[in-house]
Amino acid sequence: MFVKRRFELKIVMVTSWPLRHCGIATYSQDLVRALRREGHEVHIVTFSDCRGRHKKKFVHPVLKVKKNHELREAGWDQKLFGTIARIKPDVVHIQHEYGMYIYDDDHSSGLLRPFFKWKVETEIPIVVTYHSVYTVLDRVEAIYMDVALKLTNAGVVHEEYQKNNLPINIGRVPDNLYVIPHGAKDIVPRRKEAREEYGLQGKKVVGVIGWWEPNKGFERVVKVWPRIRKEIGPKAVLVVAGDARPGSSSGQIYKPKLLKAIQRNKAMKSIRVITGSFSPEEYDRILSTFDLMVLPYSRASQSGNLAHSFALGVPCVVTAMEGLKAEVENSKAGLTVPPGDDVELMHAIAHIMKHDELRKRYARNAAKYVTRQLTWRIVANKHIALYQKLIAALAEERRPKKKESPF
Repeated sequence: MFVKRRFELKIVMVTSWPLRHCGIATYSQDLVRALRREGHEVHIVTFSDCRGRHKKKFVHPVLKVKKNHELREAGWDQKLFGTIARIKPDVVHIQHEYGMYIYDDDHSSGLLRPFFKWKVETEIPIVVTYHSVYTVLDRVEAIYMDVALKLTNAGVVHEEYQKNNLPINIGRVPDNLYVIPHGAKDIVPRRKEAREEYGLQGKKVVGVIGWWEPNKGFERVVKVWPRIRKEIGPKAVLVVAGDARPGSSSGQIYKPKLLKAIQRNKAMKSIRVITGSFSPEEYDRILSTFDLMVLPYSRASQSGNLAHSFALGVPCVVTAMEGLKAEVENSKAGLTVPPGDDVELMHAIAHIMKHDELRKRYARNAAKYVTRQLTWRIVANKHIALYQKLIAALAEERRPKKKESPF
């Protein structure tokens, strides 16, 4: 017999959402799916380009955007506030990245207006997950984080270093910042089928995947690939998968440079380019073909690509910076290399690919790390515990206080 859970929450998630292809949309979809499995009702308040072919229950694409994803209406914040007021949730959770909430070059500051209204006009807990928090914040980021944390009930970051470094940037120690890791799927990789689909049977595959942006450093792997392939042998293949993000001017400039580097490469015949804005299923199939994934980033706060790689049991070589370094060291599922050091990058990739037992051990460690730390059920329950804590704290604040007798 089905027994209804004693504590069922109505949650509003403000976020990007499929059909938009972006990491936060994928992250939110996985988190929402896990929250719903735990018995909670989740509404999505999202952007007009995230509207599917068929109207889906609990998805509200009310925020109109231009083709470059910037908001079109000056009163978008009022529409956001009004939509959520009609839903009457127990908690509101905003997925934040600066580019998602820009209107007329305002640095996403328009989101601070509903934060203020929720603070003074409602008793709804407001949670914000910040997906772009670096060791060193620029002036806009530091001011934004300071003000936003004062107006909301809780902020969430994915890495401990983000929480530890934030006080240095904003000049105070916030008491409402929490660390909840980026989740990862609990899935069984279908490596054989994926390799057959992409014609990679019998190959030793090194891969890079994701949006093609200058900070990703994919051209560095292409540059050192001829020497890596010489060490690994003729079965070695480099897969370069992804595309320039729609609306990204830097991505559109970087894409032809990356493709030209591949076309002029001495080992071009051993480089496979898979271009596209992949669905989550396509992404998983491509990543399943990798023996090793490389993240040679020059700037990143954390990486959903890394979490997905671990979920599929794929070890990684990453730049020794911020969250990438911490996750690889904690999981023991790969190697880190100094930022910008192409020689160390080349040696790390070749070393793992030449030593099959080492690579298999890293792969096992990746899968164990996901099972113990990063499954979406674990991550969802951490969020639920935070929501319940905030709801209880607000209820306590509303409770009438007994007047103490002077005698």
